[in-house]
Amino acid sequence: MLLLNRANELLEQGKLREAEFMYKTVLKENNKLGPALFGLGRICMRLEDYDSAIYYLKRACENLPKMLDPLFALADAFMAVGSSVDAKTVLEYTLSVARHNAQAHYQLGQFYLDHGFIENAEKTFEAGLTCPTSAVSAFMLHELAQISPESKLEGHIERLHELLTEYDNKRLKIVVYYALAKCNHRLKDHNQAFDYFKLANDLQLSLCEFKTEHMTPFFNDLKTQCSDEFFDQPNDKVKATFTPVFIVGLPRTGSTLLEQMLVQHSNIGTMGESTVISDKIVPYLQIRNEAPFPKCLHTLTTSMLDHCRSLYVDEIKKHRVGEEVVINKLPANFQNVGLIQKIFPDARIIHLTRSFNANAWSVFSNHFAENEPYFCSLSEYKQYADFQEDIMAHFKHYLSRNIYTLSYEDLLDETPKQLNRVLNFLYQKFEPECLEFYKSKRPVSTLSKAQVRRPLDQSPRSNWQVYEKQILAMLDDSQTNQPNP
Repeated sequence: MLLLNRANELLEQGKLREAEFMYKTVLKENNKLGPALFGLGRICMRLEDYDSAIYYLKRACENLPKMLDPLFALADAFMAVGSSVDAKTVLEYTLSVARHNAQAHYQLGQFYLDHGFIENAEKTFEAGLTCPTSAVSAFMLHELAQISPESKLEGHIERLHELLTEYDNKRLKIVVYYALAKCNHRLKDHNQAFDYFKLANDLQLSLCEFKTEHMTPFFNDLKTQCSDEFFDQPNDKVKATFTPVFIVGLPRTGSTLLEQMLVQHSNIGTMGESTVISDKIVPYLQIRNEAPFPKCLHTLTTSMLDHCRSLYVDEIKKHRVGEEVVINKLPANFQNVGLIQKIFPDARIIHLTRSFNANAWSVFSNHFAENEPYFCSLSEYKQYADFQEDIMAHFKHYLSRNIYTLSYEDLLDETPKQLNRVLNFLYQKFEPECLEFYKSKRPVSTLSKAQVRRPLDQSPRSNWQVYEKQILAMLDDSQTNQPNP
């Protein structure tokens, strides 16, 4: 047991190789020891070795029949290799043996929601609310606030108020405030909805440890580094076996909608919101050049860029994407456009834009788990949006042929026309299936997962207008409170 406890400690400390050695040592004495098998499965998940993770987690589940965490981890591993059917089987089995566990309901409900089975998700979340109250109760109600029929919203509001008296945790209170806001918005009590949106955002902002203005030196450095000298350097003469596509811009500008349309095409696949550039490629360059990003871009040798390409291709393989065109739809990759162009000179960049007030309100009225100030303050978001606009203008100056700008409003107004233009930019011919994106059961895990299961409508363009006075007042206050230069 001492070795097993030490292995668990090493795993929690992120010392994966040492933990792996100890777990395997323990298993030499007892190859059916469930906690050790589970530990190895968790390590394989961290290392993104999903096939090995499935092997160990299956064995852990067999030897830990009363534990749910190995089952949840096994479902995640199946999802990582694109085996939704197996993940569904695991989660439905988990619920069958843990009917009174709210987490089991939440995990299965999220699976249904991510795959577009909205009614199944609703029923599963409602059943989960009959279990003893836990942290996931707030998250289930947050989802129900958006997918339940209006007739059930008053009941959800009553339960949410009960949770406010039971929760001491600020993060859970934030989720409850957002859910109350969503319920009241749908019931057209917009004053009450705004009050809850503001409570949620203010509380989340209080947890943030920096201000958006603190990012000014970073964006200035980015422009300085990616200037004439950077782009004048000849690119490597490489041509990828696939067409790398990056959808970039601000959050809530339609990236999930566009992705869902495009992946209905027979030649287009997606990695989703992959962070491979910021999580693997940038750290590699920082180590090689002994400098933080973006200063680490000062030297990009052919060998470095080849390794960066290998890291990216490995990620594509892990996602089992085999199509001719491969999308990465992480909006924040706008910061990496210069690096992207050096790694893949033929990369296609789709820059999504949206009317600021509508976009800002969409961010303000949705719960982003990260404690970043621009996700929970209109004034902070305005600063972030200005940074993004400035950086994209900078890159467009150098890469006008590689960047296609598309507005969310044009995509709604002229869907076939705009979609055809995007496909031409990606060297693809139009396919009518792209217009029937809402029928797809392909998993979607972003905030728009329920919205993209419906045909297009114009409500996202006007939702903000009922809050126009409050939005403008908050933006005006922030300008008034700015210190004089």
